[in-house]
Amino acid sequence: MKKVSPDKFISRLYRESSRVSLEDFPVWALSFLRQVINFDGAIWGTGHVSTKAFHTQTAIDISSDIFDQLKANLAINPIFETLFSTQGGAVDMRDVLPDEEFYDSALYHNCFKPFGIERILSSLHIDERSGIFTLLTLYRYNREEGFTADEKNIQNRLLYHLLSAASHRQLLALNEQEKDLSDHCCAICDCEGIYHSVDSSFLDTLESHLQTPTQQKFPFPIATQDNRFTEGELQFNQTRMGDLYRISLRIKNQLDELTTREKQIVAGVCKGGTFKQIARDLELSPSTVSNHLYRIYMKLGIHTRSELILIANNCEFSQYD
Repeated sequence: MKKVSPDKFISRLYRESSRVSLEDFPVWALSFLRQVINFDGAIWGTGHVSTKAFHTQTAIDISSDIFDQLKANLAINPIFETLFSTQGGAVDMRDVLPDEEFYDSALYHNCFKPFGIERILSSLHIDERSGIFTLLTLYRYNREEGFTADEKNIQNRLLYHLLSAASHRQLLALNEQEKDLSDHCCAICDCEGIYHSVDSSFLDTLESHLQTPTQQKFPFPIATQDNRFTEGELQFNQTRMGDLYRISLRIKNQLDELTTREKQIVAGVCKGGTFKQIARDLELSPSTVSNHLYRIYMKLGIHTRSELILIANNCEFSQYD
């Protein structure tokens, strides 16, 4: 494998991250990191200090079951205490437990040996404001290939840039335009609703309409799949991106009360279509289109096409097109 210097890694990490989807970013970044520090397997997980659980889990060349084992053996794993006391600093298991003690321990036999893990280099970062923690761990499966002091220093340096690039990629996802152009307020959350990136307007809108204080957690359950739902006067649209979710919101408007077919009719009107043109596009009769339009006028309390188009423009009606 071609080796890359830390400086070139940092440059390419920022330069190319925008070309990688948010869902694929962790695997891409870890695979690229392997060109700087050689390893046999690696994990990148995030969670929250309140749950002490992994909310996102990325593993390459090792089973994701390692996350469950790490949590199950947390009480007997001394490396975590060291990681918490040296946040951001890379810690080699040899710095915590001498080899003879580690390889004879229940921790090794229960947690690491089943995966073939012999050498461990970990880093932990905690965002004090959000409470989100990030664990980056590199593994080697050959006991004779321990991590060097230089590799430890490199991981110390690169963790900051990995986190910064990940945050930048989340910001890009936050601002990526959807078909629903009125969804200006967005947030990136994990499966527990913890905000990883969020617009201030998103929090302001939630607080003003739900009459609840701003928190670091989305106040409604996160569905496992894409989802659109309404709470009070707010319309939410949830899109899954790997282990994260993009949630956008907007305030409901007059057109939300229309049926799907009625919205299609409005879209045709906004394009300047005649009854015949709209009917042909929707495979309806012109009289059916006329009847739908009459009911739309009644629901909205208007009488003319120009009034309908004005309402549609005010509601940024391209979302229904």
